[in-house]
Amino acid sequence: MKITADSHTDHALTPAHLAWIVETFGDLDAFAIRTVTMPAHLSDLPCALHGPCVGGLPILERDVFYRKRGERVGESRMVVGESRPSRWLTVIVGPHDGEIILFTAFGGPMAPREPFDPALADRPDEHAESVAFWGAHALATECPKCGGVYCAGCRHV
Repeated sequence: MKITADSHTDHALTPAHLAWIVETFGDLDAFAIRTVTMPAHLSDLPCALHGPCVGGLPILERDVFYRKRGERVGESRMVVGESRPSRWLTVIVGPHDGEIILFTAFGGPMAPREPFDPALADRPDEHAESVAFWGAHALATECPKCGGVYCAGCRHV
């Protein structure tokens, strides 16, 4: 497994994180997703996921807004708040241009694809899992109106 210019490495990963990823997952030779607890010498990573799978309460619809992220075809379920430190690291690797590369790595657990993801169009069971998961979870971000992270109670979202 290699880290290339096509690897998505901008989730607060340090050179130490990247070196450990290569050392630990470098022998993977096919598509793989791994979530592991990082060793003590690595710093925590931010995790924007909020909800039951990270020890929180379900995120209610009244507390969310929807925002398009990057090149995604749909809008992600968002909640005003901050990322939280995580000892979990999720790594996704797979084939790209004839070699195995790091697609991405980030703090926190792996979450299902979002319900609007075209890859779920012919996978009704995975789509149902996605709908259920994202009905109780959201990604933390700043308020789209004021840019704050502590304004969930102001109701201007």
